[in-house]
Amino acid sequence: MAKKKVNFKNNYKFTDSLILNDATFNDYLLRFKRIALSIFEWVNLPRSMNSQWLEYCLYYDGIASLLKDEKYGFINTKCCSDGMLNIYGLPARLNCYSFEYQTSRKLYTGLTPNLTEAQKRVKENQECILVQNNYDRLPTCSTLELFALRLCEAQRTADVNISAQKTPVVLIVDEKQRLMMENLYNQYNGNQPFIFGDSGQGVPDKIKSISTEAPFIADKIMDYKKEIWNEALTFLGVNNIMIDKKERLVSDEANSNNELINLNLQSFLAPRQEACRQFNEKFGFTGTDKEISVRVRSDLHNIIKNEESIISDYKKEGEEDGKIYNRTSQSVRLLQ
Repeated sequence: MAKKKVNFKNNYKFTDSLILNDATFNDYLLRFKRIALSIFEWVNLPRSMNSQWLEYCLYYDGIASLLKDEKYGFINTKCCSDGMLNIYGLPARLNCYSFEYQTSRKLYTGLTPNLTEAQKRVKENQECILVQNNYDRLPTCSTLELFALRLCEAQRTADVNISAQKTPVVLIVDEKQRLMMENLYNQYNGNQPFIFGDSGQGVPDKIKSISTEAPFIADKIMDYKKEIWNEALTFLGVNNIMIDKKERLVSDEANSNNELINLNLQSFLAPRQEACRQFNEKFGFTGTDKEISVRVRSDLHNIIKNEESIISDYKKEGEEDGKIYNRTSQSVRLLQ
């Protein structure tokens, strides 16, 4: 007799599991996206430009363009290369486009500085500035999708493991009694009380069970999740020193971690600053009140310093008052 195939499409439990898997993945990805889009602040952009759209383009495409349009003025758009490269390996021309907008522009390089004012005005509407998310011109979203996938797998594994502690057995019943037992089991799994009827109501006389003997590993999975989360924050250049670690904070280890965070942050910041420099240079904004710039938002600039890590400051203060600093999940506290 041929084995009956299970139709997973009509299995509501399987469908619910897929929905929950997707929801968990999307939730983590959106959390990362909100962080990534909040790191940098564009300062003094012309009102006709939109910093949110600029960061969106960099997040999803890895590149964007700044240009001056005869109709709209200064704008920022999506862009792609036309295939030709200049002497520095950058696109020689860019196709700048957005919703209901498209133009082809030469890439501004500053290789022809000795231009007359008339020539500069002509080139204003013929060239554009390339903004790079990083020097590889890669989007941020692709890496964060991998981190979100790992976190999703870990979280769903933890959910299943916790559920297995509640129902660590597999029930074996007659196929005729399967639907009834599923309904009763769903009540139990949903924290609802249920009552068995007698044998006349169709309850099987004997219910066999197999113990799954599932060990509790959810706590270890949560520790793994923290490591993945911290690795993702390090990739984004966000300080994540406030992690659970009971042993004494090693100064060299902390300094090394902060240097890595700072370098990752600079890998995103430096290309943006270069685009600002080119924009100011091309349109004569350098040193004026129209000069644009980009900086790290909020307190990240104060936490991760350019020349010394945060731990160096803690170490100096600790040496002055003769106290030892340890790292905890809440703050760097003093131990007498």
